[in-house]
Amino acid sequence: MMNSKTTENMTRKQRELFEREQLILDTAQQILKQEGTQGLTMDRVAAEIEYSKGTVYNHFSSKEEIISGISCRCMDNLTELFGRARDYNGSHRERIAAIGIAQTLYAQLHPVEMQNMQVIKSADVRDKISEEKQLELLQLEQKITGIVLEIVRDAMNDGDVPQDQPFIPDSIVLGLWTMGYGSNLLNMSGIPFKKLGMQQPLEMAWVNSHKLLDSYQWQPLSTTFDIYALREKLCEELFSEEMKQLNSPK
Repeated sequence: MMNSKTTENMTRKQRELFEREQLILDTAQQILKQEGTQGLTMDRVAAEIEYSKGTVYNHFSSKEEIISGISCRCMDNLTELFGRARDYNGSHRERIAAIGIAQTLYAQLHPVEMQNMQVIKSADVRDKISEEKQLELLQLEQKITGIVLEIVRDAMNDGDVPQDQPFIPDSIVLGLWTMGYGSNLLNMSGIPFKKLGMQQPLEMAWVNSHKLLDSYQWQPLSTTFDIYALREKLCEELFSEEMKQLNSPK
């Protein structure tokens, strides 16, 4: 798993603290996967990692802060994937399409983390998180949305997206965000879409995201290229390791 922090330049003490914090987050994430938020307590985490509860409290003041820590790590990892899309040496349309692929791949590889992102948006959870942790969450959210906004603004500045439209670039970013976020949650819901006579959410999200971009006249329009060939190319060039993980036998 990716992490923005490295232990290379840490002292031994700092490294030990960092590794213990990761252990707490990994353990809590496993509990969340098996039992949900109701099963996550500070006592349970301490027992699982075989440290005192006081040791756990040295890192996190509540289970909500542990959930926050998992969410921050998730956003940190998403930022790395989004960064690949931003830095891709292709058209702005290809770069924004790669953002959607990155989000979907991460949700498929780490469904518990993505579901946890929904939990952290609850006011009941956020109210129990320290101002410091809330600021960390906000900064990471700003970093992620900033990457997407940067791609949209690049496209506008280079004439790929007409600028004489209302609410640009916010409407594009929010449109793609809600579509991707909702589709990934639906995909994890277990709803039998095929039995309901409907296409799978992730497939429709890919199609509809291009329809959304077309509606803003984002060039080149999807009528001029194969969106599935594009997806295959981006997965191979940008996310080959993630595709291997996704397709490897469970």
